[in-house]
This record gives sequence, structure tokens and C-alpha cells, in this order.
Amino acid sequence: MERLELSRKSVSGMRRVWFPVVFLFALTTLSSLPEDTSAQGQGTVDRVARAKKEGAVNFYSTWDIGRGQLLKEIFEKRYPGIVVNVYRATAASMNNRLSLEAKTGRHEFDVTIPGEIFWKGLNDQGLFTPYCSPERDAYPAELKDDRCFWTMLNLNTNVMAYNIRLVPKEEAPRKLLDLLHPRWKDKLVMDPQDYRWFAYTLDKMGEEKGIDFMKRLAGQRPQFRPGHTLQIQLVAAGEFPVNVMGYGYRVEELRAKGAPIDWYADEPVSITGAVGSLSRRAPHPEAGKLFMDFLLSREAQQAMVRFNVVPARPDVPPDPPRLTRGLKLHPVKPELADIINRRIEQFRAIFETQ
Repeated sequence: MERLELSRKSVSGMRRVWFPVVFLFALTTLSSLPEDTSAQGQGTVDRVARAKKEGAVNFYSTWDIGRGQLLKEIFEKRYPGIVVNVYRATAASMNNRLSLEAKTGRHEFDVTIPGEIFWKGLNDQGLFTPYCSPERDAYPAELKDDRCFWTMLNLNTNVMAYNIRLVPKEEAPRKLLDLLHPRWKDKLVMDPQDYRWFAYTLDKMGEEKGIDFMKRLAGQRPQFRPGHTLQIQLVAAGEFPVNVMGYGYRVEELRAKGAPIDWYADEPVSITGAVGSLSRRAPHPEAGKLFMDFLLSREAQQAMVRFNVVPARPDVPPDPPRLTRGLKLHPVKPELADIINRRIEQFRAIFETQ
């Protein structure tokens, strides 16, 4: 007993001696650690300081005005002193603007999200520079290139929409090949200039099978109406029972308002979307990198969900989640632009459109 009591006193004494030693060792170790270069680390602090000296970032956007304005407000609130100048245009107009800047040497943009079908041609003109944003690590390989030139920022799922009052659920087309059923002859609606969908479908199916499918689809005598939003509205109104290709988020917008419409997607589901890139000759290079980090961040991706946008970042679910949850995806690569002219000619020849 006496020996045991002595041991307890010894241990107690050792604790009193070792506690300050351990504490001092911890402080010494922490002070010798390398600088933190994470999103909250010194590297980002330095970048923010340099970006604030530049004072602005020029963002060329193909997104709707409301989404661009929201992202501008969030960014400016997070980084006071940096003004986001948003130029908004359609994908075709944006392509023309960027090409003109390249030819004239103006180089006014810092960050842009051109239409994915135009990206390759713009990059061939030397407009973009690689930037491996740390936020990019959250994105799967199929949503970015391996050289850090582009990252997809949102996803547009290509789906087949149908009117639930005109089409029983068990008869609704679930695969593209289901559109070839005799019941759909003269009853399908599609876009007269859906060249990108044509190219994406052939990329997914393969040239031979894809061309065969398109010829058989043309034999169904689909009706043509310009504009994917209009087509979805016509299906919801009962003008047509089935839309060959619509965007999932547009269908969900109408469903949320009570429209009698639903959708199925042929898997793997073709997905398109805006791709973000940084200018090779950015007038505000540090602010441009900071803004690219922001666009790829959870905060910005979550903000876009408010506009029924399907975020590309996997840890930010869309609303509703069914837009991507459980679906096998087939992301479209901007490099398909190399053959788009041939696909346009094939589409026009098969569907006899101009």
C-alpha cells in the first residue's frame, strides 16, 4: 500500500512536470509548420490583396441576367472593393464578340462562359489560359479537361418530355429508340435546328447506329417548332404528346407550377452546359482567378440552384435531385465543335430542314 501511494504521487508529479513541456513542444511544432495554402490560407489572402488592387473583374456570361446579377452581388459582398462587370449575350453573339476581341487585340474579358460548342474555335484563336483552381478538385474528370483550360459549371440534361394526360406512363418513351414506335408517327415535336443534340446523340450512339436512328426518326414525320422552351410549353398545353429533346430543368419548372408534364432520359444522359475559362490576356488576372474560384465554389453553385440550374459540382444537389440523382451521365466535350459543320449538313439532309 505504501509503495502504491508513492507511485501515485510520482505519477502526479510527472504530470505536473510534463504538461508544460508537452505544451511548449506543441507550440514549437505548430510554429514550424509550412504556411497554409488552402482556400483560407496565406496564398488566398495574398491573391485577394492583389485582386483588390486590380479593383474589378470582367465577366462575359451567356447565363440569364438574374443569375449573373445574383453571383455579382454575392462576390462583391464577399470581396468588397472588387467590382464585377457583367457582359451578357447569347452563345452565338458571345462567340462573335470574343472572336472580334481576338482579331483586334482588345482582350477585355477576364472570365467567360461561352457556349460549349464554340469553345474549341475560340481556344484555337489563343483566347484562354490554363488555371488549375483548387475548387476544381471537387469536380469529376468528365466535367473538366486534363489541362485546366475549362470546367463545366452547370448541367443541362437532355430529356424526352411528355404530357401525362395524353400519354399513359407505361407508354411514355424511356429510350430514344422508343420514339420509333408507330404510335408516335406525326405526333412528335422537335427543333428544326437541333444540330447540337444531333451531334451529341451520334457521339453517344456511334456514327453508324446514330445515323440509322436519325433516319428512322425522320420517318416518324416529327413536327418542327423553334425553341426548346416553346416546345416544352406546347407539350404542357397538349399541342403535342411528346417532345423529342428538352432540358430537364425546364420541364421541372413547369411541373412545379402544376403543368401536366413529366420526362424520361435515355441513359447515359447527354448533358451540356456552360464551361468556364480564364483569358490568356486578362486585364485583371488575379481578380479573374479569384472569380473563377468563386464560380466553382459550393457557395456559387448553391446560389445557382435558386434559378432551377443544375449545378455541375457533385456535392451540390439540384432541385429537384431527380434531375441527376441515379442517372448515368454522358457529358459533351467542347472538342465536338470540330465536326459540328458536318453534323449540321447531315441533320439538314436527313430531316429536310434549313
